[in-house]
Amino acid sequence: MEITKAGSGRRRRTRKQRQGLLARFRESQFSQSECAAQRGAGLFTLIKGLRLERDGVPAKVALQEVRLPDPVKHRPIEVVSPLGWIVRLHHGSNVGQLPELLRVLPC
Repeated sequence: MEITKAGSGRRRRTRKQRQGLLARFRESQFSQSECAAQRGAGLFTLIKGLRLERDGVPAKVALQEVRLPDPVKHRPIEVVSPLGWIVRLHHGSNVGQLPELLRVLPC
């Protein structure tokens, strides 16, 4: 099993390894802590994986930079986050303030 260490010394597992851990837990009769210990994984790795699976969290979304034509002040713009927030700029909005606004929103 390939496990890499991050700069903090934590072991990082691949997505496939985490999915395997979840599958083994579901197939076993062990508690969460017993299964994690038996597989050499952290308890919170298993708990987080189960929570994400339960909540139906979608896979990470790749972002794409979009260049807007000049002048954009006459076109509405909508930015939708994978976290569920939406920013809408209506006709005549100051597009130059968009980066500042996006910095204060949760990632």
